[in-house]
Amino acid sequence: MNCLNRIEIQEYLDKEVNPATAEEISRHLERCRECTMLYRQAVADKEFVSGLLNTGEQKDGDAEIPVFRQPEIYRKKMAVYRLIPYILAASLLAFVVLIRHNRTPYSPGITGAEILLNQYYEGKDLNKMWHEKSHVIILQDEKGNFIEPVTY
Repeated sequence: MNCLNRIEIQEYLDKEVNPATAEEISRHLERCRECTMLYRQAVADKEFVSGLLNTGEQKDGDAEIPVFRQPEIYRKKMAVYRLIPYILAASLLAFVVLIRHNRTPYSPGITGAEILLNQYYEGKDLNKMWHEKSHVIILQDEKGNFIEPVTY
């Protein structure tokens, strides 16, 4: 059998090999000095790790683990962070409402002269249009007499 590496020795030590291989490894360890030294180091390492793990155990197995609570300042900070999106949304909504509320429709006052000028450029007869837009007002007094008609 060839010399063993650390993994094979660890498997032998943890009894993870089949019985035939375990017997072959034990015969090899009796004859090989280097593999025996690796085996002793593995045993020492295993004992050291087991000792470390045993010191961390609690003697009282019934001890309860306390419930973890966030510090008060952390909870307050998180509450503020949760409010930020709502504050931003409300601000944006108020800004939009304010802008839309003060908005006045843009309708420039077009004077009658501009309308007539546009119609003149379109080739319409301005005198005819003026007469079509004029109104006749008939006035009567209390007795029913007609007063002279006025054209505007």
